[in-house]
Amino acid sequence: MLINDLRKIIKEKRLNLSKIEVENLSKMIENNLFTLDFISKKTNFFIYNSIKNEVDTLPIIKRLKTEKKAISYPVVIGENLIPAIPKTNEFERGNFGVLEPKNYSIMRDIEVVIVPLLLCDAQKNRVGYGKGYYDRFLADKNVIKIGLAYDFQVVDGINPNPWDIKLDYIVTPTKII
Repeated sequence: MLINDLRKIIKEKRLNLSKIEVENLSKMIENNLFTLDFISKKTNFFIYNSIKNEVDTLPIIKRLKTEKKAISYPVVIGENLIPAIPKTNEFERGNFGVLEPKNYSIMRDIEVVIVPLLLCDAQKNRVGYGKGYYDRFLADKNVIKIGLAYDFQVVDGINPNPWDIKLDYIVTPTKII
């Protein structure tokens, strides 16, 4: 099956999840994520605000804040992502409908990046939304890259492009790859 066909199928399946399914599956993913030993040891996190039935990142963000972690969010500027640390609690919708900090400073020492994805495979290849923002952002960074996915988003054998950046971990409701 062509990757764009698979993207469409997975996107539709994700959009068809009920609010309660998203909530329950996201809670399972959050619990699995926090079993990773290094999460408690790292300080600087870069994480997206979820949209359109993506794994809900808000409870993860709240938990990281409770644990006194520094959080930055992606802000799209041109073709690039900027790791923005909010100066206030004001957020606005960016180019893709994702909430971005309105006033921010830039996080320099990122340790962990939570990466959005549409689909992935057991070899930790990731397919995003096709614009390459995260691949460009991660290309020169030595960080831990974690994808959050529902189990149906893990598919067999993605053929990555040479510029695609592999994840270090994929966390689903039932497993950690």
